[in-house]
Amino acid sequence: MPLNFSIIESYIEDHRDIIKDRLLLRNERYRLLAGLGNTLQSTLKDYEIFESEFSSLVLHKIDGAISLEELRVCHETAVAGIENFYLEEETVLDVHDLFRIARDKLIIRILTMVEKEMEEEGFGKPPTDYIWAGLGSEGRDEQTMITDQDNMIVYEEPEKNFVSDNLRKKWREEFEQRDIRISEDGPGPKQLVDYYYEIFSRKAADRLHAVGFERCKGGIMPSNEKWRGSVEDWRKRIEDRLTYEQGIFESLDVIILTDARSVKGNTKLLDSFMEYFFKKLTENKHVMKDFIQSAVLMPSALTFFGGFKTEKEGENKDKFNIKLLGWAPLILAVRMAALVSGIYERNTLQRIQSLRKKNIIKRDMEKDLTDAYFTFVRFRIISQINYRADNTKNMNYLKPDMLGPEEQERLRRAMKAVEAFQKYIQETQLFGQPF
Repeated sequence: MPLNFSIIESYIEDHRDIIKDRLLLRNERYRLLAGLGNTLQSTLKDYEIFESEFSSLVLHKIDGAISLEELRVCHETAVAGIENFYLEEETVLDVHDLFRIARDKLIIRILTMVEKEMEEEGFGKPPTDYIWAGLGSEGRDEQTMITDQDNMIVYEEPEKNFVSDNLRKKWREEFEQRDIRISEDGPGPKQLVDYYYEIFSRKAADRLHAVGFERCKGGIMPSNEKWRGSVEDWRKRIEDRLTYEQGIFESLDVIILTDARSVKGNTKLLDSFMEYFFKKLTENKHVMKDFIQSAVLMPSALTFFGGFKTEKEGENKDKFNIKLLGWAPLILAVRMAALVSGIYERNTLQRIQSLRKKNIIKRDMEKDLTDAYFTFVRFRIISQINYRADNTKNMNYLKPDMLGPEEQERLRRAMKAVEAFQKYIQETQLFGQPF
């Protein structure tokens, strides 16, 4: 069992009466301290074993892996180990942290393998610097047991003198197979670089899927041209959407983009783009108003009288979707409140903490929102663990009647906290600012 400081509290609680005994002699005090020391030593040993096994069975094996099958096994080992860790400790933040460490390492290894594969197949090395970034829970550093591909890629504009005969040859072969007419001048540097990263992204998506990163049902992957492009392509997408309300980007895509986090490559590319993006976004009062309005209108699963709104029929009868009616309204409301306040943290708990530090919310609301986050994620993790054991179940649905009174009350408090926060930002940020 990894180290948990609650063992100290438990030990003190178990020995509370004797600890307060003012008649204890020094040898009796020594025995108490020795008992605590033995307990700590045992737990420290378990902690060291866990860290050692996580490094040797997951992290070091990822570094040495030469096949997708080896990486898939590493991923499965990581999930199983972190699942056991959670069932013993119930520490949500450690689950997030362990998955970030393991999955970032997996992604970096896979992309490195794809780079080598591209070179061996005649496409050459990456023709420009690029950055592969995580979005969604991966971007916010909030990953849990089950994950999918939520990624984007940004790459530099090519130099004018960029030429690669092998890549040009590959490009011609590809377009001839597509039966597309090719001009006599052939492709320019931009077309060649775009083509390289198109193939690169397709390969990466296939290989990520092979090792356990499910394809994103919403298509939020660089294999989709919407989530792949040069720095100028990305700037144009933002300009088209935020200024002219046109182009391939939608409003939801803009919201998703706010969580982008660098995983592999030149981090300066993403940092520079995100600085531009956040500036354009927060300057556009009309768009921000729409985003806040959508955040405050997201419903929870609570009825007016404090019961739970459940499905009336179908396979999820008498259940509700905790992701859509609990977790998602919290994530979106906190994200929008942070953006309006000039807070550009990606992580939800850090956003909440920053809102408190800037005195935008009071300490009680910070605590309530933090508790709500842990409550929703805890239920989601348990649902995912159950889904892994029996994937016929829908991992996002809960049946309130199957929960004890205390667990139901925890959910009610969490949803009430979100509703109170939605009302608060509606009053202070939607009606209280000159949009």
